[in-house]
Amino acid sequence: MLVTALLALVAKLALAASTGGTQDLGAWKAFAKGVREQGPVGVYAIDFSTRDVTQYNHPPLVGYLLEALAALERVGVPLQFSLRATAAISDVVCALVLFEILRRRKSVGAATVAGVALAASPILLLVAGYHGNTDPLMMLLLWLGTYLVVDRRMAAVGGIALALAISVKLAPIVALPTLAAWLLGRRDLRLLLRAAAGFVVTTGIVWGPAIVSQWDGVRTNVLGYAGVGDRPWGLVKMMDAFNLPTMSAWLIGPGRYLILLICAFVPAVLVWRRPGAAMECVALSLIAFLVLSPAFGVQYLAWAAAATLILRARVALAYNILGGLLLFAVYADWNHGLDWSGTANGQPFRPIEAIAGVGLWAILVAVVFIGLRRVLAAEGTGGAQSHLRPLVGSAFAAGPKAGSSSGSGA
Repeated sequence: MLVTALLALVAKLALAASTGGTQDLGAWKAFAKGVREQGPVGVYAIDFSTRDVTQYNHPPLVGYLLEALAALERVGVPLQFSLRATAAISDVVCALVLFEILRRRKSVGAATVAGVALAASPILLLVAGYHGNTDPLMMLLLWLGTYLVVDRRMAAVGGIALALAISVKLAPIVALPTLAAWLLGRRDLRLLLRAAAGFVVTTGIVWGPAIVSQWDGVRTNVLGYAGVGDRPWGLVKMMDAFNLPTMSAWLIGPGRYLILLICAFVPAVLVWRRPGAAMECVALSLIAFLVLSPAFGVQYLAWAAAATLILRARVALAYNILGGLLLFAVYADWNHGLDWSGTANGQPFRPIEAIAGVGLWAILVAVVFIGLRRVLAAEGTGGAQSHLRPLVGSAFAAGPKAGSSSGSGA
């Protein structure tokens, strides 16, 4: 598995070095310039509309990341490469984390197959190696934090990772109620306090300066972000297709808060009753959010790459392959062919891409129902590891021995 992950890393780095990426990279360059001018907190005060890019809508950790990448640029590493290299490296570590999660619930063989599938995912190849955004880093921090809290009982470090995840992008916030419910249900006060301390302290350090000195920018552009105007995905696309503009506007407006609550608290209720299904419930919250959220960018497809493998490996393979084909078609369309050396400007989906998007969305809907059935069928009592196998090896050790499977089939 590690060999596959490293080969995929080489492919992503080669893609990052030889292509211009999407228009997002142009925005990132403008944001990096803003960070150089005003600092990672003062950047929220800049009106980027005067610089022909979208407003700076990223959580505070991203400003510090841009500061680090700017330092690399000063020694000759261009930001358009270093940002994508960060995403590519994140994917390698995320594949190892996924292996560690699944080898405690299934056979080592099944965990290895899932790890290889994630490492070689066409979705991640194109999002990390070509697109240029922070979604892979966000997913790594979410799954690392969840693994450390639930499986390793390293609650303080896990809380830190989870706080960093929502400091890269806000999407992982839907998983936090599930993890909080799992911690409360264990009635282990020390574990709960360590996780809360790591999360709260880190959140305060990262978010505090921006909230105190740049609250208006954070509130409007980060917390109030509702997505871009083009929405070729999910419920909003369906409402538009059926000529229901009022419903579409409601989903984009106040309806998005109801969607957030559903995706956050339904899995939390489930994990309270089924503590042994904590990982599945976290995966459910993330996939449901991608299914229902009115905001969409093609890079968001990376959110479900690992989560689907936790819930149903066979369906996850279909999702990752079809998603990769859709991204390839979209990026080829944006580049007007197979020469990807220039900067690609986003365009609306063509009809064939819209149809493929509906198919991909339907796969995720199926995964949600499969996941719900798995969680409801799980053991309802006992701790979160009552169904887990003993440790039998490590993703970093050569030649782990296969163990017996104690989880659902892949």
